[in-house]
Amino acid sequence: MAFYIFPSAVPKNDCKKYLKHCLDTADFENGATVKRTLNDTFNQNVFSSSNEITTDPDIRKTSVSFIDDESDVMNEIIWGFIRHANKKFFNYELRTFQPIQFAKYQNGGHYDWHQDSSQQDISESSRKLSLTFSLTDHDEYDGGLLQFYNGGRSYDYQERNIEQDIKSVGSVVVFDSRDWHRVTPVTKGVRYSIVCWTIGPQFI
Repeated sequence: MAFYIFPSAVPKNDCKKYLKHCLDTADFENGATVKRTLNDTFNQNVFSSSNEITTDPDIRKTSVSFIDDESDVMNEIIWGFIRHANKKFFNYELRTFQPIQFAKYQNGGHYDWHQDSSQQDISESSRKLSLTFSLTDHDEYDGGLLQFYNGGRSYDYQERNIEQDIKSVGSVVVFDSRDWHRVTPVTKGVRYSIVCWTIGPQFI
């Protein structure tokens, strides 16, 4: 498990501006997911051979919109955080990143344990780093916690204040795309976030 946190790195007023920008251009659709979870891996020890992508509200319930315009202001902001975290901590070979995803979680919206990298990655490249940027003030919703799995070992979020750092508006988290993580159900309000994935050569 490896992640790099920029706590409250973007001022709240800027987050409001970016949120409005994303909402003004959003075309939300149901979030799609491969039917594969952390429990599946533990219980079966193998992944399903099916590559079918489907919507399954038991695994993921969220609305997403993609920012495909390469000149969009969000691209420069996000790429800056990724480059900084990679230089300071990961030192991975990165080539590009996939279109930014703007996500909305509400009314029990969640995403069960999953990895961003998968066997569906193209043969010579894969997702290497993932990023989550919180656009919503943490006082405006309950639940919706981004959590990382720690191999069954106890991980004291409160001791290191990591959970609060991640949830705070303007915080950016960059992590290894192979790490298992989840978003817990939102029980009140709406959680908006930016997510993206970088692409690089396969790990050897």
